[in-house]
Amino acid sequence: MAYADYTFYTTVFYGSKIPENEYPYFSERATEYIDSLTFAASDDTQLSKVCCACAEVMYSAQPDKQVTSEKVGDYSVSYAATQTTVAEELIQTASRYLDIQSVRWV
Repeated sequence: MAYADYTFYTTVFYGSKIPENEYPYFSERATEYIDSLTFAASDDTQLSKVCCACAEVMYSAQPDKQVTSEKVGDYSVSYAATQTTVAEELIQTASRYLDIQSVRWV
């Protein structure tokens, strides 16, 4: 079960990037990612917040979410150039909420 449900995501974390129908998938993936990083965190609210933040990173990393511009006549699409990998962004995001000392590398 994910550390944070959609109600927590929208009312406590004040998230708005992920639509409600897509949130369960990304919050579960974020929970799995968090579990792979740490044996335990300090409290449930902290885990819920890192779950929401990581879910947003995962959601935003989808190829169709990185379009920076699109032209209809003579069809043209521009994608954002990523300067960090999703894995790097996830660890940076999680480290805002988790004590980096408690992270285990597997």
